[in-house]
Amino acid sequence: MSAWPGKYVIGLTGNIATGKSVIRKMLEHLGAYGIDADALGHRAIARGAPGYQPVLNTFGRWILSPDGEIDRARLAKIVFDDPEALSRLEAIVHPMVTQAVDLLVRRSRHKVIVVEAIKLLGIRFACQM
Repeated sequence: MSAWPGKYVIGLTGNIATGKSVIRKMLEHLGAYGIDADALGHRAIARGAPGYQPVLNTFGRWILSPDGEIDRARLAKIVFDDPEALSRLEAIVHPMVTQAVDLLVRRSRHKVIVVEAIKLLGIRFACQM
């Protein structure tokens, strides 16, 4: 049984600059509802969002830009050089993104939904056996 009965959810993944966004936009043009999971991840750690303080608590205030937002370039320097740090960040952000994707899929009136993500986050796209 599908996690989203009556809906076809396509997980679109790949490395940076492989054309994920182009394919998502093409599918949207054909009538699918598109979800950008990477954008949801960025929103999850924006100032005032649920992931903001946990990320600061984990990585320190030095990752803040002068305007108080998390400087993603500074954060990237930490997490892309340290697999353990990346796992800690993913443990904060991925549950929020997964929850947001689930909510958006459930609320969508579209039958076909495409989720663009650099990682599929353990979201169940296929039928469960």
